[in-house]
Amino acid sequence: MTTSATLSLWTLARRSFLLWVGMPFLILGLVFLTIGVQASLEEHAYRTQGLTVEAVMPDKSIVKADRQQNPRTQYVISYRFTPAQGETITGSAEVPVEEWERLEAGRTFTVTYLPGDPASSRPPGGDDWIAALVFSLVGGVFTLLGAGLVFEDGRRLVRAARVLRRGIPTEGTVVRTEPTNASINRVTQWQIRYRYRDHVGRAQEGVSPLVSPEEALEWKESDHGIVRFDRERPEISLWLGRP
Repeated sequence: MTTSATLSLWTLARRSFLLWVGMPFLILGLVFLTIGVQASLEEHAYRTQGLTVEAVMPDKSIVKADRQQNPRTQYVISYRFTPAQGETITGSAEVPVEEWERLEAGRTFTVTYLPGDPASSRPPGGDDWIAALVFSLVGGVFTLLGAGLVFEDGRRLVRAARVLRRGIPTEGTVVRTEPTNASINRVTQWQIRYRYRDHVGRAQEGVSPLVSPEEALEWKESDHGIVRFDRERPEISLWLGRP
């Protein structure tokens, strides 16, 4: 049971459905967005600074699909080239099957490399603008969605923390308990609707944080519990339960 002695900001955060939904979206979105931005910067560098040079393909191979690491068959070519710095660089890349079949050992073809990092090279058709765009768009959408949920619930937690520290205590009366659309560990969470009067006698209503079904069933209509409300905004309150 949540009481005034045990209720804390951490308790409220643990029961904050939007916060725990928003955080994974925010983290995943930032990861995707970072990958997308890095890929976009790399593509821009190849397009604006990339140098082309003839490379020799000494070998090619096929990496067959399996259930562990390779979901699809990969057609890989190995190559070596000598950049302007003069030191021979070796590399490998996955290419379309048509390109793999066309190239033969000992043949030359053009590769592009970055002058500041010759080890970063790729054969023709190795650009990843589509992947960079997809990662950036998906990351941006997930980041905005997650940030919106976290920000909205964060504001609620800040208000709750203020009420918990400086709110005016009063008696609240249970209006009803009801299930919500939120679930934690596949258990539907409930909430308690209550009524109270503020410091000037006006009737106010509030809704408790998410509670377990067992805790909700301990409360009946017209039961009394402790409520704290904000003096400056009496409509903002926090259900504390029994003393």
